[in-house]
Amino acid sequence: MPIKPENKARYPKEWKAIRARILKRAGDCCEWCHVPNKARITRGTGEDAETYMDANANVWCANTGEHFGQTHMSSYECNGRWINIVLTIAHLDHTPENCADENLRALCQRCHLKHDREHHAETARATRRARLQTLELF
Repeated sequence: MPIKPENKARYPKEWKAIRARILKRAGDCCEWCHVPNKARITRGTGEDAETYMDANANVWCANTGEHFGQTHMSSYECNGRWINIVLTIAHLDHTPENCADENLRALCQRCHLKHDREHHAETARATRRARLQTLELF
Protein backbone atom coordinates (compact mmCIF):
# COMPACT_ATOMS: atom_id res chain seq x y z
CA MET A 1 0.00 0.00 0.00
CA PRO A 2 1.37 3.39 -0.82
CA ILE A 3 2.43 5.55 2.08
CA LYS A 4 -0.04 8.37 2.62
CA PRO A 5 1.61 11.79 2.25
CA GLU A 6 0.63 12.76 5.80
CA ASN A 7 2.48 9.70 7.16
CA LYS A 8 5.73 9.96 5.13
CA ALA A 9 7.55 11.69 8.00
CA ARG A 10 6.81 8.70 10.26
CA TYR A 11 8.97 6.38 8.13
CA PRO A 12 12.77 6.31 8.44
CA LYS A 13 14.89 7.75 5.64
CA GLU A 14 16.23 4.25 4.90
CA TRP A 15 12.72 2.80 4.33
CA LYS A 16 13.53 1.59 0.78
CA ALA A 17 16.48 -0.43 2.09
CA ILE A 18 14.37 -1.84 4.95
CA ARG A 19 11.63 -2.80 2.47
CA ALA A 20 14.16 -4.52 0.19
CA ARG A 21 15.59 -6.46 3.17
CA ILE A 22 12.16 -7.69 4.27
CA LEU A 23 11.22 -8.73 0.71
CA LYS A 24 14.51 -10.65 0.44
CA ARG A 25 13.88 -12.35 3.81
CA ALA A 26 10.45 -13.41 2.53
CA GLY A 27 11.87 -14.82 -0.70
CA ASP A 28 9.86 -12.19 -2.60
CA CYS A 29 6.61 -13.96 -1.61
CA CYS A 30 3.78 -13.07 0.76
CA GLU A 31 4.81 -14.37 4.18
CA TRP A 32 1.27 -15.58 4.91
CA CYS A 33 -0.25 -16.99 1.69
CA HIS A 34 3.06 -17.40 -0.19
CA VAL A 35 1.86 -15.81 -3.45
CA PRO A 36 4.92 -14.56 -5.37
CA ASN A 37 5.50 -10.85 -5.88
CA LYS A 38 4.42 -9.74 -9.39
CA ALA A 39 2.44 -12.97 -9.97
CA ARG A 40 -0.70 -12.72 -12.05
CA ILE A 41 -3.57 -14.52 -10.29
CA THR A 42 -7.32 -14.72 -9.96
CA ARG A 43 -9.06 -15.16 -6.61
CA GLY A 44 -11.65 -17.89 -6.12
CA THR A 45 -15.32 -17.34 -5.30
CA GLY A 46 -18.13 -19.64 -4.19
CA GLU A 47 -16.78 -23.15 -3.60
CA ASP A 48 -13.31 -21.92 -4.57
CA ALA A 49 -13.33 -19.03 -2.07
CA GLU A 50 -10.15 -18.72 0.01
CA THR A 51 -8.04 -19.96 -2.92
CA TYR A 52 -6.22 -18.36 -5.83
CA MET A 53 -5.20 -19.67 -9.22
CA ASP A 54 -2.09 -18.72 -11.15
CA ALA A 55 -1.69 -18.41 -14.91
CA ASN A 56 -0.68 -22.10 -15.15
CA ALA A 57 -3.99 -23.20 -13.55
CA ASN A 58 -2.33 -24.14 -10.26
CA VAL A 59 -4.67 -23.60 -7.31
CA TRP A 60 -3.33 -22.50 -3.94
CA CYS A 61 -4.80 -21.95 -0.47
CA ALA A 62 -5.13 -18.18 0.06
CA ASN A 63 -4.49 -18.59 3.80
CA THR A 64 -1.55 -20.98 4.00
CA GLY A 65 -0.09 -21.10 0.50
CA GLU A 66 -0.66 -24.86 0.30
CA HIS A 67 -0.70 -26.11 -3.31
CA PHE A 68 -3.97 -27.89 -4.09
CA GLY A 69 -2.97 -28.98 -7.60
CA GLN A 70 -4.00 -28.00 -11.11
CA THR A 71 -7.48 -27.61 -12.48
CA HIS A 72 -9.14 -26.66 -15.73
CA MET A 73 -9.48 -22.90 -15.80
CA SER A 74 -13.07 -23.31 -16.98
CA SER A 75 -13.98 -25.26 -13.82
CA TYR A 76 -12.43 -22.75 -11.39
CA GLU A 77 -15.07 -20.54 -9.79
CA CYS A 78 -13.85 -16.94 -9.83
CA ASN A 79 -14.99 -13.47 -10.81
CA GLY A 80 -12.86 -13.60 -13.98
CA ARG A 81 -10.61 -10.71 -12.92
CA TRP A 82 -6.87 -11.28 -13.08
CA ILE A 83 -4.74 -9.17 -10.75
CA ASN A 84 -1.04 -8.46 -10.44
CA ILE A 85 0.36 -9.09 -6.98
CA VAL A 86 2.35 -6.26 -5.43
CA LEU A 87 3.90 -7.09 -2.10
CA THR A 88 3.74 -4.46 0.61
CA ILE A 89 5.42 -4.26 3.99
CA ALA A 90 3.02 -4.46 6.93
CA HIS A 91 3.75 -3.16 10.41
CA LEU A 92 2.21 -5.78 12.69
CA ASP A 93 1.65 -3.18 15.42
CA HIS A 94 0.40 -0.54 12.92
CA THR A 95 3.19 1.83 14.00
CA PRO A 96 5.31 3.06 11.06
CA GLU A 97 8.08 4.21 13.40
CA ASN A 98 8.61 0.61 14.61
CA CYS A 99 10.72 -0.86 11.82
CA ALA A 100 12.19 -3.76 13.78
CA ASP A 101 12.39 -6.85 11.56
CA GLU A 102 10.12 -8.85 13.89
CA ASN A 103 7.41 -6.17 13.46
CA LEU A 104 7.51 -6.23 9.65
CA ARG A 105 6.02 -8.71 7.19
CA ALA A 106 6.00 -8.84 3.40
CA LEU A 107 2.32 -9.28 2.52
CA CYS A 108 0.20 -9.29 -0.61
CA GLN A 109 -2.63 -6.78 -0.85
CA ARG A 110 -5.23 -9.29 0.41
CA CYS A 111 -3.25 -10.40 3.46
CA HIS A 112 -2.24 -6.81 4.32
CA LEU A 113 -5.85 -5.61 4.15
CA LYS A 114 -6.98 -8.62 6.17
CA HIS A 115 -4.39 -7.81 8.85
CA ASP A 116 -5.38 -4.12 8.90
CA ARG A 117 -9.16 -4.72 8.87
CA GLU A 118 -9.81 -4.01 12.54
CA HIS A 119 -7.34 -1.11 12.64
CA HIS A 120 -9.07 0.48 9.63
CA ALA A 121 -12.48 -0.02 11.27
CA GLU A 122 -11.25 1.70 14.45
CA THR A 123 -9.83 4.69 12.59
CA ALA A 124 -13.01 4.98 10.48
CA ARG A 125 -15.12 5.01 13.69
CA ALA A 126 -12.89 7.70 15.16
CA THR A 127 -13.18 9.78 11.99
CA ARG A 128 -16.99 9.49 12.02
CA ARG A 129 -17.14 10.45 15.71
CA ALA A 130 -14.92 13.49 15.07
CA ARG A 131 -17.15 14.58 12.17
CA LEU A 132 -20.28 14.23 14.30
CA GLN A 133 -18.75 16.30 17.09
CA THR A 134 -17.81 19.00 14.57
CA LEU A 135 -21.37 19.02 13.18
CA GLU A 136 -22.79 19.40 16.69
CA LEU A 137 -20.86 22.65 17.06
CA PHE A 138 -22.92 24.24 14.30
